[in-house]
Amino acid sequence: MSTLDSRAVAHRSPAPVPTPHPARGRPASLALAALLVTCAVGYVTLGPPGVVAGARSAVVDAVQALLGPWVGTVHRAPVENVANALLFLPVGAVAGLVLAHRGRSLPLLTGVALSVAVELGQLLLPGRVPDPVDVATNSAGAALGVSLVVLARARRRPRPARAVRLRAALLAVPVLAALAACQPGAAAGVPDHARQSAVDGPAGTRDAADGWVPDGESLSPFADLPAISMLDPALRQAVQDAARAAELDGVALRVTSGWRSAGLQQALFDAAVAEHGSEEAASRYVLRPEDSAHVAGRAVDIGPTDAMSWMTQHGSDHGLCMTYGNELWHYELTVAPGETCPAPAPDASAG
Repeated sequence: MSTLDSRAVAHRSPAPVPTPHPARGRPASLALAALLVTCAVGYVTLGPPGVVAGARSAVVDAVQALLGPWVGTVHRAPVENVANALLFLPVGAVAGLVLAHRGRSLPLLTGVALSVAVELGQLLLPGRVPDPVDVATNSAGAALGVSLVVLARARRRPRPARAVRLRAALLAVPVLAALAACQPGAAAGVPDHARQSAVDGPAGTRDAADGWVPDGESLSPFADLPAISMLDPALRQAVQDAARAAELDGVALRVTSGWRSAGLQQALFDAAVAEHGSEEAASRYVLRPEDSAHVAGRAVDIGPTDAMSWMTQHGSDHGLCMTYGNELWHYELTVAPGETCPAPAPDASAG
């Protein structure tokens, strides 16, 4: 080789070393992490109600023990919102790592989709109530996880202004969602589904003396109206105790239906027969007066949605249990305070 050729070789730029794709460096470990995170989130959110309620209570108790000396009573709702966000933070982080080669929108959508799937899955489980606030907090946690991964990678190399704006938008998503979910009235705007029947009773039964509560309205458990005052005294006291405890957690527990007269119950049953086509089909939702716990003053319907969710976790502390699997709002005094509630019947006709 000539001297000129040697100098050319010496000054030739070295060939670039290929950089391994960030999402393909350790595919086995990332796949395992994704599987473990999904299983953990699924068990925590869709596992046995006792386990889920116990975990939530443990978190609140721990926060109370830690912050109680400085802030006094810690309300349950904000603590659970933060816990939900932290639970889904690993979901977003793992999605950001596994799906990095697909852009940044797909990891965000994956976290939101898993959150929505969890809440929809609760529709199939007895004693569980889906909550749109949980979707917001879970999605906020997933978005925060994706954002942390994006920021960590951004520190390795300079990014153009467009990427900087995108990262700022990613960070804004969890912040805005968390602020919306933590508002005291965030769950208050959820439509109230805690009505046993959406049909109106005949004009002669639309009276407070019959226990009638207009559809879409509700009563305080302390109201001096027949729907409340005619309840069995032990049940009324248990519901009032539950309402006081719920208030400490930032939840307004209301009664959408309590005691009903036999005339009102018969009117509701007749309307249900007309709506569903037969007495057998109607009895899944409304019972005859002689069979109804409402007429006997032994049942209440609870609302709104966040109060129903609260009752699935804490109703048994006051002896109140959900009676029917298709009526998440219907509660009766069936156990001693602190005892475990029995499994609800599929519907009213099974009783």
